[in-house]
Amino acid sequence: TLLALLALANLWVFARFTVDDAFITWRYGLNLVQHGVWAYNPGDFDLTQAYTNPVYAALSILPAALGLDMVLAFKLLSLVVLAWLGARMLRLAGDRRVMGLVLMALLAIPATLAHAFSGLETVLYGGALGLWFIATERGKWRAALALALLLVLTRPEAWLLFGLHPLALGLARQGWRRVIRQTAILWAQGAALAGFHLWHFGHVLPNTYFIKSGDGITLAQALEFLPWALPALAVLALGNRRTGVLLVLYFGAVWLNYSGSDLLMNYLQRFAFQMVLPMALYLGWALSRQGVRGVAIMALLAWLAAFGWHTRSLGDHLGIANYYPRLLDSHVLLGRVLHRLAAEGRVRGFALGDAGAAAYQADIRALDTIGLASSLRAQAGRLTPEIVRAYAPDVVLFHATTQGIRDLPERHDALWTYVAEALTLSGLD
Repeated sequence: TLLALLALANLWVFARFTVDDAFITWRYGLNLVQHGVWAYNPGDFDLTQAYTNPVYAALSILPAALGLDMVLAFKLLSLVVLAWLGARMLRLAGDRRVMGLVLMALLAIPATLAHAFSGLETVLYGGALGLWFIATERGKWRAALALALLLVLTRPEAWLLFGLHPLALGLARQGWRRVIRQTAILWAQGAALAGFHLWHFGHVLPNTYFIKSGDGITLAQALEFLPWALPALAVLALGNRRTGVLLVLYFGAVWLNYSGSDLLMNYLQRFAFQMVLPMALYLGWALSRQGVRGVAIMALLAWLAAFGWHTRSLGDHLGIANYYPRLLDSHVLLGRVLHRLAAEGRVRGFALGDAGAAAYQADIRALDTIGLASSLRAQAGRLTPEIVRAYAPDVVLFHATTQGIRDLPERHDALWTYVAEALTLSGLD
C-alpha cells in the first residue's frame, strides 16, 4: 500500500515533466512536415543527426502532420509504454505478486516516472532491453528478434545487440539457419540505418557521440556506475549462466562507455537508470519464476532502494517537478517571440546554448553553441568564429544568473568576436 501511494504521488508530481532535450528530437518531425527536410534546422545547412533515438524522431512526424500538441502526444505515448511494459511483465511472471512488488518498487522511485514522462526514450529502451533478456532465456527467438530490431532504433547502446543477439542464439545452440536468418535481418536493418545516416548527414554515429566522448575512463565515474552493473555477475554465478554471460557483456560494455563519457543531461541519474531498469525487470521476472525466495527478493528491493537513495536529492526532485513550468516561461516563450519576429522579417536565426524548446518554437535556424545539434561545432571540437559567421545569427543569447553572464570562454570567445564584428559593421560600439 505504501509503495502504491508513493507511486501515485510520483505520478501526480512528475508526469508534467518534459525535458528540453526532447524538443531536439521532435524538431525533426516538425521540420519534415513544415519544411520538407529531415534536419534539425530548416534547410540543408549543417545537416546534423542530433537525435539518438530514431524511433521517437520518426514518431514525432505524426503529431506534427496532424497538428497535435507534441508534448501531449508524447505524454500519451508514455502512458502506453508504461501500461504495455507493466502488463507484459505481469503476464510473463510466474508469481505475479513478486513481479507486482518489483514494479511498484520501481514506480515508488521518483526517477522512474520522471524518466517515463520526460519525452525521451529512456523507459522504452530499458523496458524493451529487460524483455530481450527474458525472451532469450525463454527461447522465444521471434520475440527476441523483434525486440532487438526495436532496441537498435531506440538507443546507441543497443547496437551491442548486433553482436550479442547472434551470440545468444549460439549459446542456446540454435540451428545455423536460424542464426544466419536472424543475424541477417538484424544486420540488414542496421546497415540500412547506418547507410541513411552516412548518406544524409555524413556520419554514421549520432552527433552527440562526438560531443560526449571523454578522454578516457574516470575512476570516480566508474565507481559511481559500478553498483548498477554488479547484479550481472550475481546472475552469472548463481542464476542462468547463458543470461549471465549476456548481462555481463552488455552491461560491462555500457559501464565502460559511461565511465569515460561526458554525460550531459544526467538528471535523476538517467544513465544509471538505463542500467537499473532492464536489470530490475529481468531479476524480478527470474525471481517470480523460482518460487518464493525471500532473501533474494529482499536483496533486489534493497538494491532498488539504494538507487532511490542515490537519486534522493530534494533539490533535484523540486527542480524536476518545477522544470517544465520554468521552461515554458523561459525557452518556450523565447522561441515564440523569435518566431513572431521571424514572421515580421526581423530575425532569421539565433545562437543559444540549449538546442531544444527555444529552437522548436522559433522554427528558424538555430546555432546550438554546445554542439549537440551542430555537426560543424562537433567536428571542429570547439565553437569557432568561422562557425558563428556561417550561421550568421541575428540574436545571440547567453545564460546568466543574478551575478551576470556565465563565463564560458570555450563558447563565448567566438560569440563575442562575432558580436563585436556585427556592431562594428553596423557602426555601433
